[in-house]
Amino acid sequence: MRRRIALLLYYGFAQHLPDLSFPGGGLCTWIRSLLCRQFLAEAGAHIHIRPGAFLADGRYIYMADRSSIGPGCRIYGARLGYGVVVGPNCVFLKENRGSDDLEIPVGFHNTTPVKVPVVEDWAWVGERAIVLQGRRIGKGAIVGAGAVVTRDVEPFTIVGGNPARVIGDRRSPTPSPRAT
Repeated sequence: MRRRIALLLYYGFAQHLPDLSFPGGGLCTWIRSLLCRQFLAEAGAHIHIRPGAFLADGRYIYMADRSSIGPGCRIYGARLGYGVVVGPNCVFLKENRGSDDLEIPVGFHNTTPVKVPVVEDWAWVGERAIVLQGRRIGKGAIVGAGAVVTRDVEPFTIVGGNPARVIGDRRSPTPSPRAT
């Protein structure tokens, strides 16, 4: 019962409260986080949920301490590690529509089995990125804005594009433009 009340309060009220940039925004963020802890599968002590985030019914969302979900995200399922930052308007999918039977319309197929995407500790998912079901984003990796993650991302790599491809590695020092 408490879970259902928290869902109603979140979607009917708290989801629409202002962000940190407004007076009282810290309190609004605290209220959203408090309600989400009641209906998410797991939630750390210090999570941040920004305005407009759609979190389905929360059964497939796991958030470690210090993880953050940006404004306008649509997360149907995800396992977010410690210190993960998810930028605005990102989408995380946990399942897909089946399409193997050519004798019936796609809309009548069942969904595929649930495979929750995993984002390991310290990773950052940029604005409007899409993470497909069952993908793993490694520790400290960066997913560029607008990327579509169709394959696993190795730790500390930087990916971008559609489909996402490796464009850098955080462990490789890059020369400063002024170091000439």
